[in-house]
Amino acid sequence: MKWNSDKSVKLSVWCTRLALLLAILCAIFSPHIVNWYISVSGKAEWLAEPILISLLACCVPALGALLWLHKLLSNIAKDQVFTDENVFLLRRISWCCFLAALITIIAARFYLVFGVIGIAAAFMGLILRVVKNVIQQAVIIKSENELTI
Repeated sequence: MKWNSDKSVKLSVWCTRLALLLAILCAIFSPHIVNWYISVSGKAEWLAEPILISLLACCVPALGALLWLHKLLSNIAKDQVFTDENVFLLRRISWCCFLAALITIIAARFYLVFGVIGIAAAFMGLILRVVKNVIQQAVIIKSENELTI
């Protein structure tokens, strides 16, 4: 069985669905996860509340990004790659990354590890903006080519 782009898209769709499920479970069980982390790490108990708030706040852009990513992958599976809708979806996903970066960089005041996560999220947002710009230019070229006789 040979690996191809259709199988790659299907794998990406299933990975996105798994990530959605994990994000939902993380949101539901985050109080337990944070309490467990505080107990095993030996961190001060007062850190539980800011960590929990930060974690829950990050669930919002994470779920949004994953839902839009799922829609983007669905479009790609239908061979709708260079479209205005995909540009829109990539823009929204990048803004979700920047929002998560902002939340975690603010949360780094309480727990330094969040700063590293924030930098990674901002970098991912930047990469997505570049990809969005490339796709946007491809949409423009595609529409110009469709007008050419």
